[in-house]
Amino acid sequence: MNTVEILLDGHPVACPEGLPLTEVLMSRAPGWRQSPKLGAARGMFCGMGLCFECVVEVDGAWSRACLERIRAGMVVRTARAGEGEP
Repeated sequence: MNTVEILLDGHPVACPEGLPLTEVLMSRAPGWRQSPKLGAARGMFCGMGLCFECVVEVDGAWSRACLERIRAGMVVRTARAGEGEP
């Protein structure tokens, strides 16, 4: 796999091209998903695009992270990078 660079919450991150975005988020952006009730960090839920729990902003549009694959130059913004949902 080729290593490519993406922008994650404004920070450059090198990662393998084609890797599921959720893997990068879970390792590089702890707390990218939080319980709305307790504020505690949460992991993945369904991992196949049905629950919409992993929605992030990718290149300016909402996307389910579990369905996205890493590609060079992608810009990812999680809710923890700004106010509220991406």
